[in-house]
Amino acid sequence: MGEKEKKSKKGLGLVTGLIIGGAVGSVASLLFAPDKGSKTRKRVRKRGEKLFEEGKSKAEEFLDKYGN
Repeated sequence: MGEKEKKSKKGLGLVTGLIIGGAVGSVASLLFAPDKGSKTRKRVRKRGEKLFEEGKSKAEEFLDKYGN
């Protein structure tokens, strides 16, 4: 396996970990939320959108650096 392939797999693992971590965090916040459901849903939606944008940005950086 070449050096480029090793870096690509490491980066993919990082992106996957970020996505899974974000999903787990969202579920945990729903389960332990002290606020009303509507407030919690708004907060989770905003946080999810923020995490999605951050993940998208990181994925684009990764592809720029290691992509074809």
